[in-house]
Amino acid sequence: MKPHSFCPPSLLLLSMAFLIACQSNTSTEEPAPPGEEEKKVQALLLTQNFDYNNADKNRITGAYIPQQRLEVPQNLEPQNKWVMFEGPVLENDLIAYRFYMDSRHRTDIYGKRVKDLVMDTVSWQYHDIMDWGSDILKVNQSLGIGSPAIWYQDSLFTLSNCEKKVVEIHSQDAESATIRTTFSGLKIMDHQFDLVQDWSIRAGEAWTTIQLEVQNGSLPQGMYFATGFVKHLDALQSGEAANCRYAFTWGEQSFHHENMGMGVVMKLEDEPELLPNAWSHAYVFKNAPQKLRYRFLAAWERDVIGVQQAGDFKNLMIQACEPMQ
Repeated sequence: MKPHSFCPPSLLLLSMAFLIACQSNTSTEEPAPPGEEEKKVQALLLTQNFDYNNADKNRITGAYIPQQRLEVPQNLEPQNKWVMFEGPVLENDLIAYRFYMDSRHRTDIYGKRVKDLVMDTVSWQYHDIMDWGSDILKVNQSLGIGSPAIWYQDSLFTLSNCEKKVVEIHSQDAESATIRTTFSGLKIMDHQFDLVQDWSIRAGEAWTTIQLEVQNGSLPQGMYFATGFVKHLDALQSGEAANCRYAFTWGEQSFHHENMGMGVVMKLEDEPELLPNAWSHAYVFKNAPQKLRYRFLAAWERDVIGVQQAGDFKNLMIQACEPMQ
């Protein structure tokens, strides 16, 4: 007959207390309230705390102030420091993009080396490669990446000339954000109309989505929406997936002459066609007279996305072809 094992009373009581405490902690644990959910996306619209003065466009007197809605000054010049980053920014855990809020209205790329949201802490030294990342695109006279445009009478027009332009953070939560730009009296040669651009990003996705919609009607006869990206490399790759056409380039084309991929994703039903253009790989949409939805994306060899070769970037493009409602 085996002897019974003995546990000292003090040790037994301590073990029981520990077990009860663990069970109590497990049963009462609750998920974090929605307001405390980890933020993975942010939209930024930052200006100096005074009215814009074209004669003193680089004056900085203090911290930049977050804005929810802003009517863009008609005389806002390129390379001003009144608006941080020269325009609004969309950032998630993988990448950040901005568009120049002045008459250029072209989109640029920030490659990120960290998954933290950092663009609200970045200084004007963003062309240097820092611990957080860098501005990685040279736009020149091109469409940058995915900038909206108009094709009319064999010419490509950016959304540059309008009577009034309002930029606002339309929506923002932990997982997604949308910046809305309303163009009142947008002028393309002898035509004028109102247009709304919604630009959105979601957590965990390297791409952003653009939606364009003509207000109270359609584009004038013979006019078409267009988009594209800078032609730093001539070799364009394209294909189809999930009822979309994708087009991209990969290679040494970043601002710092490192490998980067850029591309656009377009719905086949909008009938995208490649256009001849010296500056950009540009596409015109022959069947989207009133509303258009497309995506653009980028990946840099140093960023947290992890793409290192053309085949990997192609796979990313195919992922971005998921249905666009």
